[in-house]
Amino acid sequence: MSVVTKSIVNADAEARYLSPGELDRIKSFVTSGEKRLRIAQVLTESRERIVKQAADQLFQKRPDIVSPGGNAYGEEMTATCLRDMDYYLRLITYGIVAGDVTPIEEIGF
Repeated sequence: MSVVTKSIVNADAEARYLSPGELDRIKSFVTSGEKRLRIAQVLTESRERIVKQAADQLFQKRPDIVSPGGNAYGEEMTATCLRDMDYYLRLITYGIVAGDVTPIEEIGF
């Protein structure tokens, strides 16, 4: 749950206005929004390179994964592994934009 949502839910549950501390946290969240968006944009634009490098490193450290009997053995299973890596990178960008792990937890599991 984002800082904004969490603050509003908590305040509403207690039938009160947002506290100065909550307003400060929301202000920080909003102020950092442009930075979070830039990070998500860089990750999105670099996703193919990131996934390829991550896969190369994974397969180098764990050659059993791409060997017969491994989870990424064969062209189709390797493609599935790369697809899944891209999927989780995308979820990470959602979490960065939201400033919270909720999208990762709710969509990724």
